[in-house]
Amino acid sequence: MAYAPTKRRAARARKPSLLILNITSMLDMFTILIIFLLKSYSAEGIILTIPADLHLPQSTTQTSPDPGLVVEVTKSTLLVDGKLMNIDLNEVQESEQLIIGELYDYLTAKTRQYEAISRINPEAGFTGRLVLEGDREIPFKLLKKILYTCGQAGFINQSLAVFQKE
Repeated sequence: MAYAPTKRRAARARKPSLLILNITSMLDMFTILIIFLLKSYSAEGIILTIPADLHLPQSTTQTSPDPGLVVEVTKSTLLVDGKLMNIDLNEVQESEQLIIGELYDYLTAKTRQYEAISRINPEAGFTGRLVLEGDREIPFKLLKKILYTCGQAGFINQSLAVFQKE
């Protein structure tokens, strides 16, 4: 006599053992969601990375700085576009000279580099923009020397980065 399968085994035999998930509609939904979020997200101005030991002053200004070369000045260090400059800020502050030699040399090299790029690509013209992130505890005498040096090196469109009061 032949073996007759039970109802449970017969149902299991008819059921496909591999469940296939159709994710086409889910991918369409995620694509639409990503496009919506990208279109609705608006970033204004420039995004600045502020070191932990840098405390920016507060201001009520409504304008944001234009993108440019970033100069960070803390109580003990000076960075230009993330490059640490080997400058003793206490010595600079005590000096009577307005131009900071090493900073001037580095910035004039940057100016020549930007001007060479603008000769190749006129749309990327050199604007001389500079964003200064200065600690609120920096003496004005030091700040004046840094800004003067930057101006003499060709960076005449200077902006100061501040925290905006609400």
